[in-house]
Amino acid sequence: MPSEDNGKGAAFPQKAKGEKKDRKKHGKSLGWIIGVVVLILISLTFVLPTTVFTGSGSSSVEFGRYNGEKIELSYGNYFYQQLASIMSSGAVNSQNMMQAYQRAYYMTVLETALRQMADQAGITVSDKMIDRAIIESGIFNDENGNYSSDLYREASAMEKSSVRMQLEETVPAQRVLTDISSVKTSAAENEFVSSFNDTVRAFDYITVDYSAYPDADAVAYAEADGAPFTAMNLSVMTLPSEDAATSVIESLRSGEKTFEETAASDSTDQWKAENGAMGQMLYYEIQNMLSDTADADTLFATAAGDIAGPFQGWTGWLVFRADSAAASADLTDADVLDKVKSYISIHDAETMDSYLSAKAEEVYAAASADFEGTAESEGLEITNVGPSSANPASSQFIVGPEYSDANALLVSAARMDENYYSELFTAAEGTVLAPQQAGDAYIIARPVAPEGDNQLLASYMDTFYTSYMPEITVQDLQMGIMNSEAFVDNFFTVFFEQVMGM
Repeated sequence: MPSEDNGKGAAFPQKAKGEKKDRKKHGKSLGWIIGVVVLILISLTFVLPTTVFTGSGSSSVEFGRYNGEKIELSYGNYFYQQLASIMSSGAVNSQNMMQAYQRAYYMTVLETALRQMADQAGITVSDKMIDRAIIESGIFNDENGNYSSDLYREASAMEKSSVRMQLEETVPAQRVLTDISSVKTSAAENEFVSSFNDTVRAFDYITVDYSAYPDADAVAYAEADGAPFTAMNLSVMTLPSEDAATSVIESLRSGEKTFEETAASDSTDQWKAENGAMGQMLYYEIQNMLSDTADADTLFATAAGDIAGPFQGWTGWLVFRADSAAASADLTDADVLDKVKSYISIHDAETMDSYLSAKAEEVYAAASADFEGTAESEGLEITNVGPSSANPASSQFIVGPEYSDANALLVSAARMDENYYSELFTAAEGTVLAPQQAGDAYIIARPVAPEGDNQLLASYMDTFYTSYMPEITVQDLQMGIMNSEAFVDNFFTVFFEQVMGM
């Protein structure tokens, strides 16, 4: 079950009230419904658990079944307690209310399945076990987090009875979960997993990307269509709302505060540390920052020293100051040429790829004879990838190239072509492999012998596998429950009909 916290297990809540840990979410694809929910929930008021029963006209609402047993929300039951606890944390609002119900629901499904397992195994709980569970639950802890017998004695008989009943229901399920998560791995199993890291090799690769595009061709491209490469020195600040941005503009124009002072105190963007100064920006770069690209025309028509905006950006409302008038970019400047090449790679990928693919073949031919010398003469970067084992399935127990490929281009190329991945680990060391595309770049790779041995990696994976195995076991259990044919899941239909009244 995918989770917001990567599913570090499924320990059931120990407190009747208070914050609960995130739980695994159902593995089904929910993309289509989430988009609808976001739009709908924005306009809804907060719904407390008790209002569900009022709206449905029933004392309980059934959301699904597990092995024939109803997964229902009724006053005071496990589902209700988890939902009330989540809502009492204060982090639930109209935008994420469905997720709160969903989390409590799946917690209840897991508890139901584990309780049924406990019943099948004949697990029972004694009064002594419940007494210990009460102490460990934290329900009667004092301000220092320690169990207080005084607080227990002061509690009403009804409260004590309620707590005992809740624990009598959940402790058997917790026992099952504890037993499953206490699984130990054998030495043979550890050795088998570790063996996947026994054969390792390292890699070097030359990157041929847009920076290899000829300067003369970049200049010619920019001169043929200069509009995207018009330059302007700018300062900017980002505000959270249009009203805030408008208010700032008024204060700037009245002279109440300077642009630098306001940017330093109120802006939320990366240029805040520079008092708003962006330096020279090209027209297309500014377009990429704006929700309405036509606003770039207004900005680039602004006279030097004037304020422009507010314009809606992707992270807030932008207020600019023109620190110079717009002018053609200096195409002799290396930074400008780099931006022109970057633009071509994005906006005219066919032109860029046509050059780079041919250039990569040229570099490959030369590198086959002199790898390092070719990279140096061409001014191209060599990336070193440390000791790696073949890991085409992305197992977390195999130290593959993704752990040491700083630029991630070798991994990207290998993931796109399983034959290339195989060649990386089967070709003779020192063999220069043919160019392989990695995103909008090409790489020329060479497998090499790793420095040292792999004992440290193998030892690490032994320890990692042993310590992580209980968590994997719990994850497998959760996945099995949620994907079981015994699980009848009607959550979304019931939620919209019974909770939302749709």
